[in-house]
Amino acid sequence: MSPRYDEAPELIPQNFPEVHQPSAAPEVANTYGQHTSATPVKPEESAGYTGFAPVEHPPPSSFTYDYQTGYGPTLPSEHGRARQRILGCSVLVFILSIIIALLSTAVIGLAAGTGVEASRANDAEARLAALSASPTTVTVTAPGPTSSDFSAIDKGCSTNSAGVTGTDYESQFYNNPSFKIYCNSDAPNNPLSSLFVGNFDDCIDACASYSFYIPSHFPSNSTSGNATCAGVSFIPAWTNRTFAFDGGAPGNCYLKPGPQNQTALNNPNIGGSAVHAAILDTQS
Repeated sequence: MSPRYDEAPELIPQNFPEVHQPSAAPEVANTYGQHTSATPVKPEESAGYTGFAPVEHPPPSSFTYDYQTGYGPTLPSEHGRARQRILGCSVLVFILSIIIALLSTAVIGLAAGTGVEASRANDAEARLAALSASPTTVTVTAPGPTSSDFSAIDKGCSTNSAGVTGTDYESQFYNNPSFKIYCNSDAPNNPLSSLFVGNFDDCIDACASYSFYIPSHFPSNSTSGNATCAGVSFIPAWTNRTFAFDGGAPGNCYLKPGPQNQTALNNPNIGGSAVHAAILDTQS
């Protein structure tokens, strides 16, 4: 069977681009009035020539144009992110404003404090000048002790001598000797010993202690008059050692030997200070 014309393979239809032939180069006038044709540019010498008309594509949004380097990637600070601002100001300007405000406050406070201190200094100088212009002499007299100051240490003789005179005091130690109190009186005879005590009771107990220990420690003197304390003289003002030192007194309690009796008591005469006596009660 003879082949038919329509049994041959069919060609796939192709849409080939048309080749663009560049137009003839324009003539260029030379300096002598003659026309010379410009050297044509070969299609293969033009960069990127493919035979198609060039299509310009806009640069992507992530690129920016620079006049020296052309298009380049957009930096993060220039694309997609705005600069941080505080109260309409940049962060740097805001921080500088705070620093300036703090420094201004410190300067104002320092100036105010300096002014106050200067004012005080001027006032002090003015007062000193006034005192220098009219000096005054101030005499301070230390008040001496009064009788009421000693009522707690003299068994009440300073405030109630009549009520206390003639009363008895019995020592709690040294075989419990008893003494009779006489306010505003001084026991006679030279003292056996002097000492500082806290109150009238301690002075009487010291007398009882003397009579207890001396005979036992000095048996040979047990029969002498100096072995027994028969009375005391107590000066309450000299309990304060400052007053005692000023009066040259070595104590405020003086132990006296016998004999002692009421009729032998002296009126005190020790610079106006009160003296109270206690004598051993031989009848007890």
